[in-house]
Amino acid sequence: QVANIYVTVTAGSIWAALADILDQPAALLQILGESIPMMVGYFLSLLITKILAGLPMVILRGGALSRMFLLRTCFNRKKLTQRELDEVYRKEPLYFGWEYPTQMLVIMIAFAYAYISPVILPVAAAYFLGALIVYKKQVLYVYTATYEGGGRLFPVACDKTLVGLIISQLTFIGYSLIRKGQRQPLFLFPLPFITKYMIYYFREHYATPSTKLSLERAIELDHVVHLKTADKDADESEASQVGKEKLAQRFKEEYYRQPVLTLEAGRPMPYRREKGVDELTATALKTLQASVSRFQIMTDEAKQGVQSGSSSPRKNRGRRRLDV
Repeated sequence: QVANIYVTVTAGSIWAALADILDQPAALLQILGESIPMMVGYFLSLLITKILAGLPMVILRGGALSRMFLLRTCFNRKKLTQRELDEVYRKEPLYFGWEYPTQMLVIMIAFAYAYISPVILPVAAAYFLGALIVYKKQVLYVYTATYEGGGRLFPVACDKTLVGLIISQLTFIGYSLIRKGQRQPLFLFPLPFITKYMIYYFREHYATPSTKLSLERAIELDHVVHLKTADKDADESEASQVGKEKLAQRFKEEYYRQPVLTLEAGRPMPYRREKGVDELTATALKTLQASVSRFQIMTDEAKQGVQSGSSSPRKNRGRRRLDV
């Protein structure tokens, strides 16, 4: 995003003033100082487009809308399987790799032109107000988390934002020099160093400590989990022990193994979930009842190899695997 903005600003300014620069090469800095503010019109148009078109497209959800349109116009709902319907109504995740750069682009534009053309600040504020309303609704009611990152992206986003602020401050100093400012660069010179120090301060006092958990806090959290897992009617003195036993019963050795190795056999789904299991599905489920996971097959082969003294047993090579 930084390269996108500053290459656009520099290239656009030079291209717009190219004829004047060729005529008066000695006045290069003066010409650039007058032409750089002219690029604000492009970025204002970009922000207004994102407000009036980009945010409504986020609410509209074009992918889900197109799937629903194709379902209703090109397919017969009665002839689709339950899995095909689930694919149409599948949950939509929040793509952080797409959404974060989009917001960073707007804030970088605001940082870059805040001192050159302050008129861009109200437009950027209007965008972030609309983005707050739109994405708050989407995150609460639409997007479904497919994994839990533990807040690891937030410190990275803060660092990148402050780095963008440093670049805009350096640009401000350079622009002041282009405009023949004498005292302004002296007062602006400490700003990048102060921002760099704040990055270090936030990282040391907030980001790094948030990745660690004190022993006292871990014990407290375990106690709370045990109380929530235990029966509601149990006394608090017994609830912790009861909850601990229940968690031990639920824990499986496969939690920390490769998911593809512990994947259970595929199970057929009924024609419609709301109608329950039909006779054909019940027969198939009964047939697959004895199937085991790939990890269990490999474990059984390893045990047989140890018992027989063979290093790589393949006695069950011909066994039919029903897992998918």
